[in-house]
Amino acid sequence: MARGLAGMFDGARLRQERARADGGRGISAAELAVRVGASKAQILAYENARYCPDPQRIQALAKALGVSPLQLADEAGKASWTLADLRRASGLRARDVTGRLKVSPRSFRRLESDGLVSARSFGLVAAVAECLGVRVDDIEGHLSNVPVVRERLERARVPCEALLERYRAPGRLDVPAPDEPEVVELAALYGRPASVVARLMGHEVVRVRGAQRRLAGFAAVADYGGSADEQADARRGVHAEHERIGQISASLPGRLDAFFRCLLPAETWRAVALLQTVRGFGLWLSPGQLGIEASAVTSIPAGLCRTSTAGGDGDAALYQISPEGSEHCARYRSWYDVLYPGIRTILQARESQLSGHVSGAVLREHFRLAQAVLFSFDGLLCRLFATNLQSVSDHLVQAALALQLSVGPQTPTDPVGMLRDLVRVGSPAQIRRLDHFLTLLETEAAQHAEPLPGAQQLLRVLMEGPWRMAVVTDHAAQAVDTFLAHLAPVIGSDRVRVFGRPANPRLMKPHPHAVALAAGTLGSPHAQTILIGESVADALAARTAGVVFIGLAPTPRKAQMLREAGATITVGSLREITSVVRSLTTAPYTRGRVP
Repeated sequence: MARGLAGMFDGARLRQERARADGGRGISAAELAVRVGASKAQILAYENARYCPDPQRIQALAKALGVSPLQLADEAGKASWTLADLRRASGLRARDVTGRLKVSPRSFRRLESDGLVSARSFGLVAAVAECLGVRVDDIEGHLSNVPVVRERLERARVPCEALLERYRAPGRLDVPAPDEPEVVELAALYGRPASVVARLMGHEVVRVRGAQRRLAGFAAVADYGGSADEQADARRGVHAEHERIGQISASLPGRLDAFFRCLLPAETWRAVALLQTVRGFGLWLSPGQLGIEASAVTSIPAGLCRTSTAGGDGDAALYQISPEGSEHCARYRSWYDVLYPGIRTILQARESQLSGHVSGAVLREHFRLAQAVLFSFDGLLCRLFATNLQSVSDHLVQAALALQLSVGPQTPTDPVGMLRDLVRVGSPAQIRRLDHFLTLLETEAAQHAEPLPGAQQLLRVLMEGPWRMAVVTDHAAQAVDTFLAHLAPVIGSDRVRVFGRPANPRLMKPHPHAVALAAGTLGSPHAQTILIGESVADALAARTAGVVFIGLAPTPRKAQMLREAGATITVGSLREITSVVRSLTTAPYTRGRVP
């Protein structure tokens, strides 16, 4: 019996594939034996699980049957395979893999047995995934079953938890240093510089502190909320934040383990990230067009980008980010930003340039002159239905049908868009009942909605200045109040007025009614009122009302949509606005005059 294959090869699947071979006509065991250079008795022994073929024979069987080697594997036990198991089930010996990839046997053996790669071998996992015809995530899953990796994760758990616990203590604002014992221990476990580990742990400490601040806010409401319902909701918030902190801590060793297997050098990361910035345009670009050396692009690991030529011999290669590359960027961008702050600055400038965003000086002038700042809600401050959008839409459709409203195939799927569309066909009584039902769904979702990145920081900084503030939204005011109540201990939400969905849904944005009402109620001239939003409806409502509109456009496509709606001022993130506002609140100034 071939070593290591007893629990992986499936003789019954070999028999099934033999019966399907040659276009469904099937072949005999004797004929298959001839094709692979074996005996009929050996084929039958394989099929009856009396003997397992070695990797070379698996490869030959799969080729003879016109299937991949993994189609002959036992799927039931695949979840417990190690990387070595996957490689053998794929019909490959270690020497086959190292020969194909042109890597040293020592490097591959270290990956397969220890789950470690050197800094120079950052592309090894992606190359192995491509060689075996699987995804990088599949490789990571099998590596997590390697005994040495499991042991390392358990050993890493103790210093990770100790650091997070120590630095989440009240009053601490510092982050782990490279010479701390736990950082040194982690660096030794992963074979990486202590300075790199310290920066990553500092980032995770900041994440935990953010969760703790939210937890403190919920705890205050749980103890002192004005009603039993508010206190109950806050207790659920406390529980959710505790779970979040626990998840960050529990997953950290595994996330570090996976990251250090694919950590790209600075210039390679820069190339991948620059390709990601133009993903929305669907462009194929040369290194020259990206403004980087060709060697940086050619060093990108297999699978993270696509390569093409302009057509014709001698033409330079063109590159485009792949879905796997985009996934890599989404998963690790925050850690790369910590490790390579210079590249982070370059990327932010490129993203701003591609999106046509305004400069900080322009933003500063608008906020210097403004008396009131309005915010949209869903998509800017939070994602109200981040986890249950489809469920809410389905419930709203059922409610509309129960009210005998016609929901056609062209009806928008988002709840507010659906209500806006059904106003055209429903009676006032039907729309009121549907509006009431949607309000219940929105308020329930708001109890668990989390602030989007940068939202709390912007609100907090604005409250340090003289601006009057309000939320202007097509969602129910009750839902917004519920969301803001959770933030009250942090941002003092009593200073934020709420103008929710109007009683007459026909006045929802892009109608300017709510924007004009908010400006008037706050006593701010329209020309000195700012609306920060992220949707086309926000842009149109602001333009019609005559207020200044600042559009949040994190992608080039979103920036283009807002510009087509008439927006002339866009930013890539709320951090850009926060930075400008902070510069005004920390320096003494008189409205209308730059300090």
